[in-house]
Amino acid sequence: MNLINKHNSLLDSPVVSENWKLMKENDRIDQIKKFFLRNINDIEYEVIKATDDGQVIIRINKSIPASKRGLVLLEIEEKMKKNLDKGLTLWLEPIGDKSKLRNLRGISIKT
Repeated sequence: MNLINKHNSLLDSPVVSENWKLMKENDRIDQIKKFFLRNINDIEYEVIKATDDGQVIIRINKSIPASKRGLVLLEIEEKMKKNLDKGLTLWLEPIGDKSKLRNLRGISIKT
């Protein structure tokens, strides 16, 4: 894994290849699923979205402790960049607050 330093921080972020951009989203999702089957065996996941600009959004169906989650996701992203396309970025699907106690407070936001 590359260490972050000042030189790296000034470089442009990698962009996806034309091949990735021209693929249909279903084909991109299929490629990501195949990648996970070959490389990632210990995580239950679902691919939610794979955009033409390289944003890959997944849902993890099994809880990963917060202390390990970031490193696991960075390792997966690095493997995806090496095996699929250098411009990919991995994201977790945003989820709402699961705390029943906080949700019971009856606070609602009106717009």
